[in-house]
Amino acid sequence: MLTPVPPSTHRSRDGSDVRWEGFFTGHRVLDEAQIAELAQRLLGVEHTAVAELARNELSPYYADSTGDRPALLLHSATPTLRALAGDLAALRTNRVPHDVATYVEARSVFLGAAADLSVGRTAPWAEAVGRLGVPAVDVGDRDHYYLSHALLLLADAHERGDDTPLGQLISWLSARPDALIRLYALDVEMQIFLLWLRRRTGLPHLLTDANSPAVATRWNRKRHLHPTVEAARTLDADGLPAGALLEAEQHLSEAHVRLGLELPVLPGYTVPRTGVDEEGFVAGVLEAAELLRTRYELRRAALKPSEAGDGARIIGNLDLTDVERLEAEARAAHPLGDDYLLEAWVDFLSVRLGDTALPVIPSGHFRYGRVADGVTLQVLDGYSWMGNSYVDEGAWKSLGLPEGAYRTIRAALEAIRAAFLGPQSVLDGSHEGLATGGIDFAVGRLGGRFGDQLLVGAIDFNLSSHGAEYLRAFQDTARRHGTDERYAATRVFRPSADQTLTQLEADVAAMASPGCLARAVACVPERWGMIAVTGTDPTTAALRIDRLLAAVTQQSTTELLQPQE
Repeated sequence: MLTPVPPSTHRSRDGSDVRWEGFFTGHRVLDEAQIAELAQRLLGVEHTAVAELARNELSPYYADSTGDRPALLLHSATPTLRALAGDLAALRTNRVPHDVATYVEARSVFLGAAADLSVGRTAPWAEAVGRLGVPAVDVGDRDHYYLSHALLLLADAHERGDDTPLGQLISWLSARPDALIRLYALDVEMQIFLLWLRRRTGLPHLLTDANSPAVATRWNRKRHLHPTVEAARTLDADGLPAGALLEAEQHLSEAHVRLGLELPVLPGYTVPRTGVDEEGFVAGVLEAAELLRTRYELRRAALKPSEAGDGARIIGNLDLTDVERLEAEARAAHPLGDDYLLEAWVDFLSVRLGDTALPVIPSGHFRYGRVADGVTLQVLDGYSWMGNSYVDEGAWKSLGLPEGAYRTIRAALEAIRAAFLGPQSVLDGSHEGLATGGIDFAVGRLGGRFGDQLLVGAIDFNLSSHGAEYLRAFQDTARRHGTDERYAATRVFRPSADQTLTQLEADVAAMASPGCLARAVACVPERWGMIAVTGTDPTTAALRIDRLLAAVTQQSTTELLQPQE
């Protein structure tokens, strides 16, 4: 049984206390002033100069695959997506937190091999490197929530002459100048650490599978999808058909203004938070609701944070005429600090995969700078992502889904890639393109002035390493094993308190059907686990994963039977 860190109490800025228990890291974080001080001590530059240094010294990797390059696995949860805030919000509302910091570290080991080096510090990560045979460096420090913060403090100690585990990283990387550094996100903390590491190794530059600093910070959020309320008010909407109005509003969004991006979206508005007091923020949410009602005759919407991942803090299906509820949700959102979006609520098209009816919320992906093949259909628990099923165009049509929607999504992905390489993107440093990322789309109906029209709209940009990467990495593994089954599915679940990766691997192996490949990806007891399986088609893969999931969550050997397909 893996042991979490000792329980403690987290005190929030408002003075309220939250019991921190069952996590494999602590809740300490570095504040902006401490990070700026570390940038000065480690690099000799002001905090504001880090991004420009990173542009010159850290290079995104673009290729068809990683090839035979050794990889340094440095996956850390990122403050950019407010992972800690999401876990704390779950605790405050009596929901089970994910322990994002731990599962990001633990699952990254699945991307590694015997020629690689994995960096981490949590118990589930340590079990994973042992089970999967990936060489590893344990950096200790489990007090800090973010691995990147632990690494910065360790680098500072190394500079003072302490004997730290970072010496192993420096030696390993110095001997492998062609190594690829695999990251969850290239946020400012990781930029500082990698710039320090480059100086310590003496290498001219470091190669990463992450996006450029500008993309990782400015664009890894949702706010650029929709215009601000203020910008939308400048548009004369009288007489415009709903579709033309939506297109005109999209042209006022940050994505279009700064990148020239033409993108299918849903109606929605960005409500800025920075520098806005509570009353101003509430007024912005209510004004956005008024625009959705009066311009599109819509009745429902979702209030979505710009900087949160994994569906955290989304409030859905809000009645746009319920001013009291809207005001209350806006007041609750204001202290969290990031911009919010009020976006039209979708009646999603549905599709049956295996034993489950899914809302059609496909994701498209970028891998090593290119648009990855096919798309994935997402499995959700509320607003939280719970896995993916791979489909290509043929499978999409065989499931009875509209061909036009698939082609719209694929065209949008190519347009997004082109925009991040285009001339307008030079203005903000995003012209290096997209090395990695996932874009979520909604396929469904809105009603109002759109009537029964089926719409496709981008609803989230996740421009960092993402959960579907594990499905695609699993498909790579299946091809190397010579399986003829090209389709695959993954599922996320909550393991029991005593479940381990070792046990999960045994359960998954017992469930494998002849000719298929099944794997345990990661296991964080009582928090987060993932399994993967192949199939001859998406339905077969989904049936297998549903039955496998039922077996491993019930923890009964009588359930570990080969599924009848």
